Amino acid sequence: MDRILVNVIRQFNPETAHNITLKLLKHIPLPLTKFEDASLVSNINDLTFSSPIGMAAGFDKNAEVFNSLSKIGFGFVECGTVTPKPQYGNPKPRVFRYSEEEAIINRLGFNNKGIDNFIINVAKRKFFNTPLGINIGPNKNSINFIDDYSLLVDKVHDCADYITINISSPNTENLRKLQNKFELEELISAINSVVKTKVLQKPIFIKINPDETVESYMDIVDLITKYSISGLIISNTTIKREDSQRATIKNEIGGLSGRPLASSSNKILERIYRETKGAVTLIGVGGVSNGKDAYQKIKLGASLVQLYSALTFKGPSLVNEINKDLVKLIKQDGFKSVSEAIGSGI
Repeated sequence: MDRILVNVIRQFNPETAHNITLKLLKHIPLPLTKFEDASLVSNINDLTFSSPIGMAAGFDKNAEVFNSLSKIGFGFVECGTVTPKPQYGNPKPRVFRYSEEEAIINRLGFNNKGIDNFIINVAKRKFFNTPLGINIGPNKNSINFIDDYSLLVDKVHDCADYITINISSPNTENLRKLQNKFELEELISAINSVVKTKVLQKPIFIKINPDETVESYMDIVDLITKYSISGLIISNTTIKREDSQRATIKNEIGGLSGRPLASSSNKILERIYRETKGAVTLIGVGGVSNGKDAYQKIKLGASLVQLYSALTFKGPSLVNEINKDLVKLIKQDGFKSVSEAIGSGI
């Protein structure tokens, strides 16, 4: 059934196919039964995850289908990226699918309906116990990006289980400059000032890009330690094309995700886990398309794992398949729970 559905939807251009998928998830009951196993349950940052496998930001930009995503097996869902004001994003076409490489290039540019619409949708969260992350970013024409982040943290704090600060998309001009040491410290300081005004302070994650220098990553580690940031999401899409051979991929502008991202994101994940020694939570994302891929990230130090691109190629049953494979891999290595496997491959 998955294969038929995926093949039909892939007859449309990638962005139209995505919109069709959202409508199906929103309006049609899913025939899947969520697979669960005690060995996959973990408690991280005072949140309980039924599975370490989560939906990455970018799929449910406007918080429309997070309930359905939980039902197909995800242990957590991250919605967004949401900006203060609605914005169209970059001109179309802006999403490109490469099925043979299981890769996607996008230059969407934070297209979304804005924070007010987003919060209305999240308010519909009833009988939903799956951890919900909210990924935030600035409007592209904003005078001050940091002001946008501060405003958004304040607005989403009470309805999020955790908040992700997206400073790593390559599709908003000058956004990645916030990953530089001095700019990042200013941003983190501003965000902490907002969070400290809240009674129940939610975990804050920073999503980083895979294209920086080793020195830059070490600066990030120093800053998140200094300011007690909960963790990092490693990583966003890449503008590099080192692991891609096709000229069409090499020449297309935008962030590359999917299988070609796996190697570089894993290297950064391993390096940062070695440096932090498990003191901060790491969420691994990039190139996950089966249980083995997910388990590799866990063994390299990821407490949680996200995916997105692979779902577009393999369909919704993929999540249950990965969870079932994880249970087998955990037992094969003699662990009783997925938490015991974190960092075991270092």
